[in-house]
Amino acid sequence: MSLNETDEEIILQYIKGDGNAFKKLIDRYASSLYNFTSRLVGKNEAPDIVQEIFIKTWKNIHRFNPLKASFKTWIFTIGRNTATDFLRKKKNLLFSDLESYDDEGTTEFSENIADENLLQDINLKRVEDSQFLNNMLEKLNHNYRDVLVLHYQEEMTFAEIGEILGKSLNTVKSQHRRAIAELRKMIK
Repeated sequence: MSLNETDEEIILQYIKGDGNAFKKLIDRYASSLYNFTSRLVGKNEAPDIVQEIFIKTWKNIHRFNPLKASFKTWIFTIGRNTATDFLRKKKNLLFSDLESYDDEGTTEFSENIADENLLQDINLKRVEDSQFLNNMLEKLNHNYRDVLVLHYQEEMTFAEIGEILGKSLNTVKSQHRRAIAELRKMIK
């Protein structure tokens, strides 16, 4: 795969019949999409979500319009929407399961909920530990977490993030500032 090929050139190759061209897109974006979705849905579900993202991308590649957004923005929007749909389904299943629990099942369920007071006992030196940072991110509002992950991990601009999340540039910048402030509060 030539690193100089743009996404649009690869898509054009695929549309013209080069079956291997779509694999180039997968190779280019699989890792980033996995990292992004694992923060949204968890590491166990992320591979399935990424696979679903590429299936949706493959089915809709003819709808991609480079005049409206970059391919990266387009595929991450598909990723965000796919992860959101997954979480909605999971939430609905969870609530339907909870409604069917008897008193004993409810007790077992509540025993499995993590103790939120454990965060107070964490040594601040662990800030550099990626697991600690992941835990901190998980405690953030999902809007804040999405902005931080897309900006710092995926190295997207605030404008690109706004396109993916369907929010204005000012809203994204505001959520970024608030996310940083929330992280600072958690660390203190």
